[in-house]
Amino acid sequence: MALYRQIFIEFWKDPKVTEEMSAEDRYALLYLLTNPHTTQIGIYQITKRQIAFDLGYSTESVGAIIDRFERLLGLIRYNPETRELAIKNWGKYNLKRGGKPVLDCIRKELEKVKDRTLIEYVADSIPNESIKELFLRNVHVTSTISGQEEEQEEEQEEEQEEQQQHTEKVVVDNEIERSLAIVELKKAYNQLGDKDIKKIADTLSAKRESYDLGYLKEKIEISKKQPNLRNIVGFLIKAIIEDFNNESITNFEKNNSNDQLNPKIHNFTGSDSYKKYSEEELERIILENQKNKFN
Repeated sequence: MALYRQIFIEFWKDPKVTEEMSAEDRYALLYLLTNPHTTQIGIYQITKRQIAFDLGYSTESVGAIIDRFERLLGLIRYNPETRELAIKNWGKYNLKRGGKPVLDCIRKELEKVKDRTLIEYVADSIPNESIKELFLRNVHVTSTISGQEEEQEEEQEEEQEEQQQHTEKVVVDNEIERSLAIVELKKAYNQLGDKDIKKIADTLSAKRESYDLGYLKEKIEISKKQPNLRNIVGFLIKAIIEDFNNESITNFEKNNSNDQLNPKIHNFTGSDSYKKYSEEELERIILENQKNKFN
């Protein structure tokens, strides 16, 4: 796979691009020309779900775009059974020069194509005769992929799709949990700023490996029982990290009853019980917990 793909400036002068495509279409077409699944021959396997995930579109939107590109604009051809996509004018811009290394690479990639009609589809636009001849010779050649290998590939694709679905669900669930945690914090202490809320939420995620709403509510309830609590942020962060309960709060206050006020956090909303922690130290605690979570 190449480390980059070329996009000629003519792309932006093409009437189909400028007059018949929406901004969404142009973005999708650039993706189809440059994504990591592209090959030297302009034919590659990719699922609509993968395209949707990479572009941030719904699978329905991707299906509509591919259908439009294929039926109305004649830019691509997509085989839903083999999940192979062919770009019609790929050869016009990417297969101008031959040479043994190029031909060897093309030969290997052509052998892997399952839908052989796609080879002929791309071959029509190839200006280099030696490359075009190589393409056409492979149109009626059976793919080297055996039935067993094909079955294994399909199983791998299914596993990848399942993994991707799981990843998408985790991301969505995580965002929902984070939003609920933020709402809970704002409901409990509406004077907290976004920066403070982020610190508390990040600490919760690092400690519990999720935005555990029940755990957060428990610590908020404990914080509300503390008299003259000024350092809300510091208290909640420490309560989350050290899993405070009513008994540990009592012991903690006894152990820290003789502490002197730290001028660094005197104006920082906080409790005298937690005055020994500066804002920087609290931030360090968060980072250490996040580091422990992911290591």
